[in-house]
Order: sequence, then C-alpha cells, then structure tokens
Amino acid sequence: MSDRLIELAIEALESKRAAIDVEIAQLRKDLRPTRSRRQVRARRTLKKSRISAAGRKALSERMKARWAEWRAERAKEAAEARKGGRRAKTKPKHKARPMGRKKS
Repeated sequence: MSDRLIELAIEALESKRAAIDVEIAQLRKDLRPTRSRRQVRARRTLKKSRISAAGRKALSERMKARWAEWRAERAKEAAEARKGGRRAKTKPKHKARPMGRKKS
C-alpha cells in the first residue's frame, strides 16, 4: 500500500476514535449526574407528639414504679444470696507435707 492510503486510514480511524470518546463521555455523564448541581433535601419537620401531657405523666409514673419494683426484687435476691448462700468450709484438697522430706 502507498503511504498516502495508510495516512488516510490513520486519519479515518482517529476521527472514529474521537467520536467514540465523545460518546463514552456522554454515557458516563448520563450514568451519574454531575455533582455541581446541589440537590435540595426536604428538611425534616418535628413530628407532633400524639400523647398528652397527662398521658406522659401517667406513663412516667408507671415506669418509675416498674423500675422501683425491679430494683427491690434485685436487692431481695442479693440479700438472700448474702444471707443463705454461704458455703460450708471444706477440707483442703492437698495435705501439707513436712518440709524436711522430699519425695523421690
């Protein structure tokens, strides 16, 4: 082939490559939106409480009573463990050997 034909083929392939690069860039842009545009988020609004003040107070009193009962039970269990849970003295597992003699 002549040099001119090779040069024309290279130019055609380079122009195709440029077109392909432009298409790839466009597809990547479409794939993920640009970060320059800030998305406005809706602010969270505080939800209105659906329980009345009297209801909150009653609930608080019930929970305080529940926890007081739980603490009393735990204290009772701890007192019983201290009072009746003592272990009897046991014999030592090994007898003390006289110091002068060694076992051979």
